[in-house]
Amino acid sequence: MKKYAIFLAASVGIALVAGSTFAHHSHPPVYFKAPIKFRGTGCPGPNSVTVSSGANTDTITVMFDQFDAAKPKNNAASKMMRTSCSFVVPVKVPPGIQVSHLTADWRGFAEGKTKLHREYFIAGKRVPSVDDFPKGDYTLRDNLAHATWANSCNGGVFPMRINSSVQAMSQPSYIAVDKILTFRMKWRKCR
Repeated sequence: MKKYAIFLAASVGIALVAGSTFAHHSHPPVYFKAPIKFRGTGCPGPNSVTVSSGANTDTITVMFDQFDAAKPKNNAASKMMRTSCSFVVPVKVPPGIQVSHLTADWRGFAEGKTKLHREYFIAGKRVPSVDDFPKGDYTLRDNLAHATWANSCNGGVFPMRINSSVQAMSQPSYIAVDKILTFRMKWRKCR
């Protein structure tokens, strides 16, 4: 089993990509707003999470130092066999625009029997949860399909909430979200 430093970093890059039917950018783009709120054993306090970009941007990078799990638990920076991190990212959608598609790419490392769990809630609507049992360096894409949460065409700020957890299930095992998590949205003019 690989040896891991006490400080494990994971970054979350959140990027928006314009949809193909929104070609001329005649409206303000969809963007993420501050504040982002974090809670959980994988992001337990302000010193365990660093947000490196400002408000009202299309990219937000977050550094985690405890979003991992191991069995035996002393092999993890978190010193736990299961950790979770829940966070809320407000998304600003201008009037006359719809969010049409959302994907999320999760990257990290796992060995042994492990589990990565994700749930998404967009403006209070739950998207089906996703469980994977990754091995080695992993990249997992969640296709969240048509995001009807912003289809009112009236615009507004819509909260996107993500509940995630990592779990070490056998001995020895280790899992971390340790590289980049990228959210991509496509949008279009309302019809």
